[in-house]
Amino acid sequence: MSQYAQLTLLGLLLGAVCLPAVARVTPRPGGDGIAELLPDEAAWRRLPAPTRGGGQPLPSWARMIAADLPKSTAALLELDLAQRTRSPVDPKLRASMRWVAAHANRCNYAESYAEADARRAGLADEKLKALAIEGQPGWSEADRRALEFARKMTLDSDSVTDEEFAAIVRDHGENQAASMVLLMAYANFQDRLLLCLDAPIEPDGPLAPLDVAFDPASYTTRTVPPPPLSKSPLPEPTGRDQVTDDPEWAAASFEKLQARLEAQRQKPTRLRIPAWDEVTRNLPPGLMNRGSEIIWYRIVFGYAPELAVPFEIFMRTAGAEAAPKYDRIFAQGLFWVTTKAVKCPYCMGHCEMNWEVSGLTRDEIARRSRLLAGDDWSSFPPAEQHAYAFARKLAVAPWSISDEDRNRLASDFGADRALIVMLNTSRYHYMTRISNGFQLRLERENVFYDFYNTKPPARSAGGEIQKVGGPVALLNDDDCWKRMPETVAGGGQPLPSWARAVAGRMPRTAAAMLELDLAQRTRSPLDPSLRAKMRWVIARANRCDYSQAYALADLRRAGADEATVQVLTGDPADWPEADREPLEFARLHTVDAPTIPDPLFARLRERFGDKGVASMVLLGAYGNFQDRIVLGLQLPIEPGGPLAPLDVKFVAGAFQSIPILPDQAEPPGLLTSGRTVVDRDPEWSDLSYEALQSRLEGQRDRTPRLPIPSWDEVKKGLPPAIAARPTRIVWNLVCSGYVPELAVPWSVSTRTMWVETKPDRVFEESLFWIQTRAIRCNYCMGHCEMLLEVAGLDKDAIAERTRRLASDDWSAFPPAEQRAYAYARKLTKTPWELTEADYKGLESDLGPERAMATFWWLCRGLYMTRVSDGFQLPLERENVFQDFYANRPAPEAKEPTRKP
Repeated sequence: MSQYAQLTLLGLLLGAVCLPAVARVTPRPGGDGIAELLPDEAAWRRLPAPTRGGGQPLPSWARMIAADLPKSTAALLELDLAQRTRSPVDPKLRASMRWVAAHANRCNYAESYAEADARRAGLADEKLKALAIEGQPGWSEADRRALEFARKMTLDSDSVTDEEFAAIVRDHGENQAASMVLLMAYANFQDRLLLCLDAPIEPDGPLAPLDVAFDPASYTTRTVPPPPLSKSPLPEPTGRDQVTDDPEWAAASFEKLQARLEAQRQKPTRLRIPAWDEVTRNLPPGLMNRGSEIIWYRIVFGYAPELAVPFEIFMRTAGAEAAPKYDRIFAQGLFWVTTKAVKCPYCMGHCEMNWEVSGLTRDEIARRSRLLAGDDWSSFPPAEQHAYAFARKLAVAPWSISDEDRNRLASDFGADRALIVMLNTSRYHYMTRISNGFQLRLERENVFYDFYNTKPPARSAGGEIQKVGGPVALLNDDDCWKRMPETVAGGGQPLPSWARAVAGRMPRTAAAMLELDLAQRTRSPLDPSLRAKMRWVIARANRCDYSQAYALADLRRAGADEATVQVLTGDPADWPEADREPLEFARLHTVDAPTIPDPLFARLRERFGDKGVASMVLLGAYGNFQDRIVLGLQLPIEPGGPLAPLDVKFVAGAFQSIPILPDQAEPPGLLTSGRTVVDRDPEWSDLSYEALQSRLEGQRDRTPRLPIPSWDEVKKGLPPAIAARPTRIVWNLVCSGYVPELAVPWSVSTRTMWVETKPDRVFEESLFWIQTRAIRCNYCMGHCEMLLEVAGLDKDAIAERTRRLASDDWSAFPPAEQRAYAYARKLTKTPWELTEADYKGLESDLGPERAMATFWWLCRGLYMTRVSDGFQLPLERENVFQDFYANRPAPEAKEPTRKP
């Protein structure tokens, strides 16, 4: 039996089918329960003075909340009037959709009102009766689609498909479709509030829409930023929480929810996102004094301002009126629970943003979300636990809210605060229905700093978020130049913060990075404008504000005007046709490189040539390396930045060009009596060692996307020091064969890093193996096995080591290594979540010098894998590193020349 049929059968059993009976409930005596049911006269005295209307009989819900929240009540009355009289949707269809929502929510009060509105609009009895019958006989096909939309938006808003929404748009037009979404948002908010209040039908109800208006000065129209936060860390859970576990709740883990957020960032919104100048003409003065990047606002104000503005005024007024009694951190927790219960990733992302604006760090936000996503809520105070359980129940079964639930809230919070909890927890169903109805694309930046007209702790001169501090000290420019090798040109200029951070431990490597950055930003065969756009898309996907700012600066330097910048940073649907495939390649190359379709690569190759498409791959590789350097070290934009490309040249011999493999100490064995000290990743062991080995075999048979040049072809474009050592490594042949001007500076950087740091090769390749598993790069995983063999492990030892790494049990490795592997996984998959504490932990385990070398190596891993997956290189069957490193030359690079 369908869910709809089940609800209908239940209605039959309850006598709620056909013409729903109008409930004539005797009002409760004043003062009984959470909300006092005031007489009309007393309620009007509490409300602000009306400018139109006044003195009429009031709906019971208004009389119940007017005592504690009079301004909010007035705003809600105006919102109700707008929804019932100003919607562009046909009044008969609108009232019928409202009935379907109320019926699904089992809200008799709202059913009765919807029936009365439908009769007032002239709907025939036969069509009204048909609403309770599956298939709605007598209704047109287009109207039946709208009624089904109302039902699904109420019971499972996430289940409405793009095709179903598109059909609504075809049937009724964009503005009416948008108004239907806002109608369902209001219905699911109002029904829950009515059920929470247990509001009775008035003696003469259902009442006609109350034609009333209040002085706009009675309302709050400006946004109020959160007050300064007084916070303490959440305690560890004890396993003794006070609410009954929900068997389905923990099935959607924190990691799965974060994956949903990322997917929502990539979703196309179902309607075109209007530009702000289109939106602002529909708004009353003072409501939005500045443009907003919040897609929610652009859509609702752009398509249905007559309904969206009254809700916005209500929301701001209610927020200000409740603020002294409603903690914002707790409030966002209730909203977060609601978003999980109704599967609304857009609003969940906004909860995280609002927590950040309220003063929580990203680590604190992740911890709070992780705890709420689980079944043990004992870290939260008992009253909050009960409220979260109430929010969950209100989301999935609002009709089951009972006196016991109301009394629990009143006991925990007092009647006045309990009313605020109920009002806001109901309101969150407006927000989530809007987000799911339109399938809004989740913004990557925190768009609420500007909304509240507040700022992060500091910002750069260019307006980008300026992170203060960080895990490593930044050298000043003079000291940094003194540490690096001597220059023959371009020394003494202001330096990027990543060079000043790396140079403290690895000065030669930092210098080589400067020449690499110069090559990528000035010598790429790609058109400078397209290169900058692609670099911006990469940085945006990595949530790296620093690199986004640099990419836009390079785009402007290439001659782009502000209109071009606005198009790039706006809705991807508005990107010029010529840019779409290159920018989609850049995005996929960053978020999920193994999924790049061969036909997309082939079209780019045909359009840009072999050298052009190879340059795109190396650009993506470099961007994913550089973004992790910036994010992992929490680096700020420089004063006066973003800086132009630094045209610098260092003295001959400053870097290592000839391949060199650091010596390896006695290969380490595995522990037999250790224990796993890091959190397990539920997804990690889904791919077994055997499955991974099968993937390696498949990669050996992979057809490359570009022909592999021979060594004789490649060496012609290389400097003598690099051309002196032949190679059979496909990775080197492709990179150096197609784009040596970009490939050579990269090779020089990595070889210089090796000679400068002398790392442990087994540990290094184990870290790289973790990265290849995290992003499914089969080619590089095969190279890890080859290099472990070069480092001295036999094939059995390699198999045992990688088998252990592929499992969730890392007890065979020392605790410090386990934590480094967990860090590698985080840096690889979610670099934007890296914190100062993460790097400090690496430093505590490994020491400052080794920590920087390990960190750089891990960032380097994202270059290597992006090259391999971008080209889809076939894995060599022989160990091509045995002969490449057969004769290890003495280091070529000299100690850096110190300036006096």
